[in-house]
Amino acid sequence: MHNLKKIVTYFILSLFEFSSGMTEFPCQFPCPWHNKTFTFYSSGETTGRTWKFYANGQTSLMSDESPYIFNCYQITERFLIVRNGDSDSFRCFPINYDPEIPLEFIMGGWNAFSFINHTGEFTDLCGFCKEPRIIWSLSATGPPSISTLSLNCTRPSTCPPPGGVCDKSDTISKACPTTTVPTTTTADPTTTKSHCGKKQDHRPLI
Repeated sequence: MHNLKKIVTYFILSLFEFSSGMTEFPCQFPCPWHNKTFTFYSSGETTGRTWKFYANGQTSLMSDESPYIFNCYQITERFLIVRNGDSDSFRCFPINYDPEIPLEFIMGGWNAFSFINHTGEFTDLCGFCKEPRIIWSLSATGPPSISTLSLNCTRPSTCPPPGGVCDKSDTISKACPTTTVPTTTTADPTTTKSHCGKKQDHRPLI
């Protein structure tokens, strides 16, 4: 009986620990990114890829050889989960973002995964928010001032190694600077589906 109580107590504490991670669902991209277009950099050079965030705060367009509509789906700790249009394809990006440099951030990729007919919050990120295969710096103001590509942590606080564990109280800052001037609303491409079909889900974007 004593052992059973210990097991139940451990389970409750573990459940509390798991649920204490900072999660936003549904989510919005950080306010300073709205209506901005970021260029990807690797080793100080542009990669030719851009990521445009629309004024509604939830829709974005990543462009390379083909455009991808990425909707903000969930933010847990420092992990940004986006949905590819209205498909069953998702991505998990670890983010290193300093609100003092609002138009630059560091991101890891390219963790892609699929969930059929998924509509709710993801409660277990360990299966798909893994060590990133590549790290980029992104800037909306020209070459980034950040010289060291470091994410500081690469796995959620509740997940086992490999990777540097993130703090469960950490999250991606969302606030706009107090000096931010409202920008003109830009139309978003939510009605365009020709480039976000499932045929693209299996094409690596690295």
